[in-house]
Amino acid sequence: MRRILFLVFILLAAALAGGAYWYRTSMEEQVAASRWLSYSLDKVKSVNIQGEGEAYTLVADGRNWETRIAGEPSTVSAGALGDRVRDYLNRLSDLVPLLSFEGDRSNLLKRHGLVEPGLKLVVQFRDESIPPLHIRFSRNESGKTSGWNSETPDRAYEFGNEVFGQFALPAAHFLDTKVFHFDEERVYQVQLVQPFGSSWLVKRGTNGFTFVLPGYLKDKGASGSELKLYLHALALLRAGKLILQPAEPERGMAALTIKVWAGKDKEPSMVEFFTIEDDPKHYFGRSSWLTVPFLLDAESVSQLVKSSFDVQGRNVFTLDISQVAVMVVVNGDRRYVVRRENTGWRVEGGEKNIPGIDMALWRFTELQFEALPLNNLAATAVKLMHCRLLDGEGNELKAVTFYADPQLPPGQCWMKNGDGMYYPVSSRLLKDLQGMFPSGPGKTE
Repeated sequence: MRRILFLVFILLAAALAGGAYWYRTSMEEQVAASRWLSYSLDKVKSVNIQGEGEAYTLVADGRNWETRIAGEPSTVSAGALGDRVRDYLNRLSDLVPLLSFEGDRSNLLKRHGLVEPGLKLVVQFRDESIPPLHIRFSRNESGKTSGWNSETPDRAYEFGNEVFGQFALPAAHFLDTKVFHFDEERVYQVQLVQPFGSSWLVKRGTNGFTFVLPGYLKDKGASGSELKLYLHALALLRAGKLILQPAEPERGMAALTIKVWAGKDKEPSMVEFFTIEDDPKHYFGRSSWLTVPFLLDAESVSQLVKSSFDVQGRNVFTLDISQVAVMVVVNGDRRYVVRRENTGWRVEGGEKNIPGIDMALWRFTELQFEALPLNNLAATAVKLMHCRLLDGEGNELKAVTFYADPQLPPGQCWMKNGDGMYYPVSSRLLKDLQGMFPSGPGKTE
């Protein structure tokens, strides 16, 4: 009996050992089968992608990438977005199949629709000792993606439904459509040229941007804030559609040319826009950064057109409001004298402080003319208010006069500055002062 039990025990132990060995071997084979590629794709020289109706090659150029698209009569090259190329390669190397099938290569390709697949890839490596990697993907009847690669030629793989679409991408997915290429913080010169419109050139100096052209604005300040916004808009500009075939503008003269110099670059980042006779809704664009021409809608181009007035420094005057100690306001036939005291601003002889004076002084410094100033006013202008700003010793810092004019756009009035010019400005400051100094008894100096 003991001998029988011993034999049974031996047989069970052998069965368990055999089962464990089979299980471990089976798992090892499954792990091996689940490997799609045994190495990463971080040292790739090029990727040729042949999809349904399109073929192109992504080529590494130092740290940058370019897209080469075969066409007639020649191949077109355009910059590619490096982040998108690297993401594509990473996803390709990290693929995990659902199933794998071993067998004769020819039969495997036929069975899984990989003889004439919907997508073919050829990956070339920087290390020429590594053979090119050939990859194929197709969709089977169930919607699943079948795959094959030349590293494991006697094995086919099955992936999820979404995999085919992740790699069957058009060339446009990789193309860099950025129109300008410059560092916004290092721009030192900007030029806009229109053959039949306002043209200007500004250059950065120690005190900000000043005009070089037009001549009547030479050495006058340009608006730093307006130029900053304009340069930011240019830096974000993208082509509407790249023209991936040789093309030339219909007309020799560009309707708009914009040049931006930055850093140590001697040559500017430049874009030209040309009208299209049969398509008034678009412009033909040519960029020094893009290697191919492009189209951009007319509305977007119109937003790039800035006159010298648009970028001109339009502050009427500068004022150090900390120096203002006395404010004299004449509103109609009433005259007010307001002095700065420790507790605030107070009309001479009054008992209460007048709130809002500091804000009004700040608005003086923010006043900008809304159109070109004039030497003389029209007969329709009517004088409304005169203001003098004095320091603590009674010296005049600024003197301005406000005028109403029905010919001005709503919300504007004329303001005469000390230089004798009349500036169309926002009437907000005038309304604030009229509210603080209404008609009524005023204090005479």
